[in-house]
This record gives sequence, structure tokens and C-alpha cells, in this order.
Amino acid sequence: MIKRTFYNLPAEKRKKIIDVTRKEFQKGHKRKITINSVIKNAGISRGSFYQYFDDKLDLVELMTNDMMDKMNGFIKDELISNGGDVFEVPMRIFDVMTEDNTGYSSMVVIPDRANLNNDLISEYMQYRFHEFNFLGDLSKYIDRSALNINDDDLKYVVFMMADAIRTAMLNVARNPKNRSAERNTLYKKVQILKRAFV
Repeated sequence: MIKRTFYNLPAEKRKKIIDVTRKEFQKGHKRKITINSVIKNAGISRGSFYQYFDDKLDLVELMTNDMMDKMNGFIKDELISNGGDVFEVPMRIFDVMTEDNTGYSSMVVIPDRANLNNDLISEYMQYRFHEFNFLGDLSKYIDRSALNINDDDLKYVVFMMADAIRTAMLNVARNPKNRSAERNTLYKKVQILKRAFV
């Protein structure tokens, strides 16, 4: 569990630790992430590491939380600009995040099955990720006037769209030449959901 002392750090120091952690995970095709590599590159002591985190699993949570915060901010802006149409958002996410391969590479690091940190990632996904609230406070920005859906179902629709986006982006990361085909597949999945609930 990420400790309160981490969140009490100055924003610049938190950002440095997050950036170092992300870079370490991006090297995951070549080597496993270690606490030593994080503390060395972040410029913190081992004692400080354990004041901020319980273990390496917290580093996966740190990256996931950071990515989800950024994603939630993007989604909120999209919902506000498109009048609350939740079914327009997946295509915007896909387009923005696949325009530049380096711009979204850190977003697909966690679920990449070729990553040498897969055991650590799998443990996080199995024991902690289910606790993450995908919808969060975003539901208040969704226009429900045309939706035939309750709050609980909306949560699952958002989860299904998030999974479809993740799959499409991961496939593009592995083979950028398939971007157009992956976009078409994602569009079809979103349209099926839209027909079911609008």
C-alpha cells in the first residue's frame, strides 16, 4: 500500500519517483524492476523507499494510479466538450494515444505480456486492481438522457470499453502497421455497446 508519507512529499519529488518508476517498467523487456534501481535513479535512500511504500507491488500501483489520473482528466475534458456522449470517448482515446508511439508507450507497459515484470504485474492485477473505480466521479459528466441504463450497468459498460481500448492499444504497440484495423475493430465494439444501451 502506498503510504501517506509519499503523498505528503512535494509534487516535484513525487513526480520524479513516478517518472523513474515508469522508465524502469519500460525497460521491462530487458530486465526486472528492482528497488535498488528505483532508489538509485530517484535519488532516495532505501529507508525513504520504505517510508513511502510497503514493497515493489506498490510501484505497479503507483504507475497505475498516475496513468488512471491522467486518463480520467482526459476523459472528463472529452465528456465536457462532446456534451456527455460516453460512446465518443473510446475513439478519441485511441486516436490521441496512438498518434505518436512514444506518447502512449507507458500506458501499455503494465499489461504487456512480454514484460519481464509480468509476475509482479499479475500479482497486482489479481489482488489490487479490481479495487480500482474506473468510473469514479466521471459519471456526473455523462449525459444519460438517451441512455437506457442504470448506474451499475453503466459501470460495466465503461469497464468493457476500457478493456476494448486497452486491447486495441496493446495490439497497436506490438504492431503499429495494424493501427487502422485495430481502430475499426474498436469502433465496431463501441457501436455494439451503443446500440444495446441507447
